[in-house]
Amino acid sequence: MKRTVLLWLLVTVTAIGADDAGRIVLRKGRLTLAVGEAEKGAIVSLVDDASGVEFAAAQKTPRLFALTLSKKAEVPGDRFILTSADAKQFTMSVKRDAKEQVATLDYNGLGDWPVRVSCTASATVSDRFVRWRIAVMVPEGLVLEAVKFPIVVLRAPLGASVDDDAAVVGATKGGVIRQPGAMRVGSTVTVGQPGNMAAQFGCYYDARAGFHTAAHDGKGYPKTLSIGRVAEGVEIGWSLPCFATGSVEPDYAVVMTTFHRTGSVPADWRDSADIYKEWALRQPWCATTYDKRKDIPAWMKAGPAMVRFGREWLAEPAQIEKWLAEYWKKNFPDAPLITAYWGWEKIGGWVTPDYFPVFPSDGQFTNLVARTRGLGCHAFPWPSGYHWTLMYRKQDDGSFYWDDRKRFDEVARPHAVVERNGKVYAHDRSWLAGGQTSCMCPGDPWTVRWWNNDISAPLARRGCEMIQVDQVVGGGFPFCYSREHAHPPGPGLWMTEVFTKQLRTMFAACRKIESDAVVCVEEPNEWFNHLVGIQDYRDCESPNEWASVFNYLYHEFLPTFQSNPRGGDRLMAAYCLVNGQIPHLTPTMRIGKGPVLATGDFEEWVRSGNTITGWQQVRSYQGRVWNGKASHDETEKHGGTASLRLDNTADGDTVQVSQNVMVGDGGFTVGKRCRLSAWMKTGELAKPNAIRFGLFAPGLKWLAGGSIALPAAGAGWTRGAAEFTVPAGAEMLRVMIHVEGRAKVWVDDVTLEELRPDGTAAVVMRSPTPRDHEFMRRWVELYHGEGRPWLQFGRMLHPPRLECGTVRSRSGEMPAVLHNAFRAPDGREAVVLANATYEPQTATLQWKGRRLEFDLKPADVVLVE
Repeated sequence: MKRTVLLWLLVTVTAIGADDAGRIVLRKGRLTLAVGEAEKGAIVSLVDDASGVEFAAAQKTPRLFALTLSKKAEVPGDRFILTSADAKQFTMSVKRDAKEQVATLDYNGLGDWPVRVSCTASATVSDRFVRWRIAVMVPEGLVLEAVKFPIVVLRAPLGASVDDDAAVVGATKGGVIRQPGAMRVGSTVTVGQPGNMAAQFGCYYDARAGFHTAAHDGKGYPKTLSIGRVAEGVEIGWSLPCFATGSVEPDYAVVMTTFHRTGSVPADWRDSADIYKEWALRQPWCATTYDKRKDIPAWMKAGPAMVRFGREWLAEPAQIEKWLAEYWKKNFPDAPLITAYWGWEKIGGWVTPDYFPVFPSDGQFTNLVARTRGLGCHAFPWPSGYHWTLMYRKQDDGSFYWDDRKRFDEVARPHAVVERNGKVYAHDRSWLAGGQTSCMCPGDPWTVRWWNNDISAPLARRGCEMIQVDQVVGGGFPFCYSREHAHPPGPGLWMTEVFTKQLRTMFAACRKIESDAVVCVEEPNEWFNHLVGIQDYRDCESPNEWASVFNYLYHEFLPTFQSNPRGGDRLMAAYCLVNGQIPHLTPTMRIGKGPVLATGDFEEWVRSGNTITGWQQVRSYQGRVWNGKASHDETEKHGGTASLRLDNTADGDTVQVSQNVMVGDGGFTVGKRCRLSAWMKTGELAKPNAIRFGLFAPGLKWLAGGSIALPAAGAGWTRGAAEFTVPAGAEMLRVMIHVEGRAKVWVDDVTLEELRPDGTAAVVMRSPTPRDHEFMRRWVELYHGEGRPWLQFGRMLHPPRLECGTVRSRSGEMPAVLHNAFRAPDGREAVVLANATYEPQTATLQWKGRRLEFDLKPADVVLVE
């Protein structure tokens, strides 16, 4: 018999009755949701009551859930999927009382398997949500590996066009997915926690209204949220990964509700974030705002700035001290400075875990950290988490520059992650030039002790006050199916529990050595906000339109920094500033006047690091290892005392040494007619090669380029040159001294000149200070000084209306003036505006009933209360 029930919820329950459409309808003052009997409980209608927008799409094969299962075996069998549409028996019912209405959907038998499922959708008068829960009973012989629930397919487009449709998930990198209805059918965006999901919510909206969903899980169960394009529309679903038998019943609810525009202000992802934050504020990670935390050292609360030095800097520690003395302290005398170090590892950057003695030597590194602490600096290395490098830098004969497999087998193999197939985890890594890593499992107590005692504590003893658990994104690591470790096989709550233990014990171990120790993890996860003191953030690396979702939710609880800033990228810097991120400087060894193309004479050579000052040897590209050799040759040169020598000993070898020159630095500007020249000599050249160059717009978009052919073997020193005009929109010139195949080549006296209208030429000179100097000076002043109540400690608000021009960016059109609003701990509200270009801009701000006009110079940043 078909059962039909109509369920009404307003401020109080007002009625219950039949619906001839064969549906159960949950109605609140905000949302009306219906599930259908013919559709076996799938969502058939979801309406925002205020706007009347219907979100649900009609489906050919409706589904409410999908279960991934496998046959129980020592090595798990192939996975298969059963859905609500496969139900042999289905019933639905509804109960009510004065406070709550609950729809129950029962499934007995899915396909040929006696799987039982019970789902509930409840609505109360006390909140805005429809809350979903599920219980699954798996028969003997099967293993449940994932529960996708609830599944809803939403209309695409939502209105007349996909143009104003958008989606946001709580990804670690933030970002707005524009026009999800225009995605290719079958394409999906998935985020997971722990991992690349920072906050457990998502939304899909247009200018009129939006759909909100969230997982109200305060404990930390692994889960994913996916937004995918299907033939009928946009499918959104939560999934719980597991590896379970018997009964599975997640002890948290997935919620749904809607939001809509307010007056003339369109609906926005921040409306959804506000709904989620109401719940998040009641969770442990929001117990104490950053300004009130007692575990944070005073200098971190003083509004520090940050700088990062790579291996080429560490090779010559005196260069670091020179930059700090001659640039940092001279221009920024008061603010504390976080000095992040990359490339400190003994063997090479990101080669783990044989870190010690560190590069360039323990004595040099320890002395550098001690001396720079006297300048107000705080050392910050990023060891590579649970990775164990098995091999590094593949050679032509198939061997490796570094091979640690024997030691791994002797020491670490029993403690490593075991994959579902029963094999120890081992995967290729692009940064290891043909090498691989395994991954240690923190569910084995050995790993937690190893990280604390063998990695973190030794770094603290070398004077490092801050340590990041790098490459464990959002606290995530591969699922471990070992039956020998101290955790149940497969994904589960244990993953969050052991990483929580890792952060707590790491912090305690470091604090025993460094009283002001601070710990951190690569990319954010809300579950750990209260356990770390600073947050690596990479929202400018989102493949979608930039949106600082994590900062909007949690700015007052944890300060973030952009992990990979680009020197001279004003748009990125302005974006980070107005989103309240820590100022992150990009240092240059080129202090004062000089050619914009650095060390084209190759006289400056960092011997301990075998690198050329100002140039970079590229070791691999798109998965291909480049094993050629670049060296400093003092016996063969065109001028001065040395030249660059390039050697390839095998037919498949490639060597490239390159340098980036930013457009706008000194005299290197758009519209300039320039000449790139070099002196070259060839001893052997199996095939034609050249010095190549390219001019790129933001996002490495190719605009123009050229090449200078290498001379034939035996020709002696030969000068080559190529002319070009810097095109509009260019951000960067990349010079690539690139040789493929067997070769022995020398290059010297590479020069970039401006060709003047009168026929003369002059070397293009750089600015005596970095191009972004004035902007960074203002940013540091604000973050450390008058803007600190908002930029370091403030809660982010919906930004007020701003009228200004636009600028092209990697993620599309963006405002030429960026802004955001904050509320300080004392309740004062302010707006910060930043010119995101190197040109003057005008802007009009609507703020507190005022219409404010601004004429902004290229480096201008304005704070308005």
